[in-house]
Amino acid sequence: MNPEFISLLSFTKREVSRLLRVWKQTIVPPIVTSLLYILIFGYSLGTKITDIGGVSYLEFIFPGLIMMGVISSSYSNTSSSLYISKFQGNIQEVLVAPISYLSIIFALATGSVVRSTLVAVGTILIGSLFAGLSIVNVGIILYFLFSSILLFAFAGILTGLWAESFDQMSVFATFVVTPLTYLGGVFYSIDMLPGFWRTFSLFNPIYYLVDGFRYGFFGTSSSPLWASVLITTVLTFSFGALCIHLFRKGYKIRT
Repeated sequence: MNPEFISLLSFTKREVSRLLRVWKQTIVPPIVTSLLYILIFGYSLGTKITDIGGVSYLEFIFPGLIMMGVISSSYSNTSSSLYISKFQGNIQEVLVAPISYLSIIFALATGSVVRSTLVAVGTILIGSLFAGLSIVNVGIILYFLFSSILLFAFAGILTGLWAESFDQMSVFATFVVTPLTYLGGVFYSIDMLPGFWRTFSLFNPIYYLVDGFRYGFFGTSSSPLWASVLITTVLTFSFGALCIHLFRKGYKIRT
């Protein structure tokens, strides 16, 4: 059997096994968080807001909550895995193994796909007990789901490469990912915002992920679907290409 293929399988198995061993930390918390948002926002604010775009407020925020859990899980998985490998020094063992940079990135991203998919499925199963959920286009849902997972898996890899301390690890998540997620239309439609803030939201890439994902459930969106698809595709390929480039250069991983 090809040594490259054996190394890829081994590294991928390690990534998946790592997250499944600590499933109480990697899978459960995002699902519980989404459930709390459903109970707090859905049942408190939901009684004050009649509907948004023809659906109840609780149904409206449900896709956004799924996407929020997916983004957080995908980013956390690759950033923590790569940084810990650097911190413990075992990244050097991976680099000398017969495995290409593309395969390393693929294995790291596969871990994020497994983790985020489990979070998404768990959130849907738990949330559907409280909110009805219609599905208009499964293909659109799957496209935005897996594109978002890959995009933030790549973003996590970039952070793991760049970070040299646990403090730096938290900078991007705290000051970039989290604010953009909360301002990405998870809890509201940008059509409800005044002119300036609506325009401001259009520069938030996470808004297009949420808006496109929500289109798959309800068949309506605040922005054209093609714009969400285009922006998501460009960002995903750009971040992936940057990951490959930095790995080839050995950015902060070669001693």
